[in-house]
Amino acid sequence: MAELIVALDFDDAIEALGMAGTLRGHVSWLKVGLELFIREGPRVIHSLKGLGFKVFLDLKLHDIPNTVKGAALAAAASGADMMTLHLWGGERMCRAAVEAMADREQRPLLMGVTVLTSLAEGELPGTSMPLADLAKLLAADASAWGMNGIVCSGHEVQEIKKAHPELLCLTPGIRLAGAGGDDQRRVMTPALAVRNGSDFLVVGRPITRAEQPAAVADAIQADMLSA
Repeated sequence: MAELIVALDFDDAIEALGMAGTLRGHVSWLKVGLELFIREGPRVIHSLKGLGFKVFLDLKLHDIPNTVKGAALAAAASGADMMTLHLWGGERMCRAAVEAMADREQRPLLMGVTVLTSLAEGELPGTSMPLADLAKLLAADASAWGMNGIVCSGHEVQEIKKAHPELLCLTPGIRLAGAGGDDQRRVMTPALAVRNGSDFLVVGRPITRAEQPAAVADAIQADMLSA
């Protein structure tokens, strides 16, 4: 069954933990992104784990292989249950992270970022390839390099799952029907994303900026179950 991950897109732990308290009992997964992690560090992960949540650490690592290996180990030690790295970093970088997890009893899921859902056709520098085709090529690499899954738009999931059923697919850019897309370009409803094969759906501001965040989270999960 697909799971909802709520993105804690806040710039300090007080707000993030307050929202976590509001969502406790409604969702199992929370996302810590770049802004919150830079400001608060691993302690925010420890706090969320203490509240009983699973934590998705979304830092989109992209550096030389040895640096990414060390960062992946540090993320695992912090208690993260899932983390991201850019597939654009190449095979040696991705394999370094995979190999770093090999001897750990608790291994976070390693998810490779294909193409950001904030990008529209023609906006990615250096290539004119259609974004869906590029995502499919990168998904094949992720499978070959030993990644647990990928991050991609819901529009690409169906074909990727057909070619690589072993890959978990995490889908941002999720919005209920009729909702705005914010800075996301390639959006999709929860039900359609699940029907296409997404395993994790990430939603941030539509939940965390709502008057009743828990009610919106419940509504999204109900839409997911209707798929």
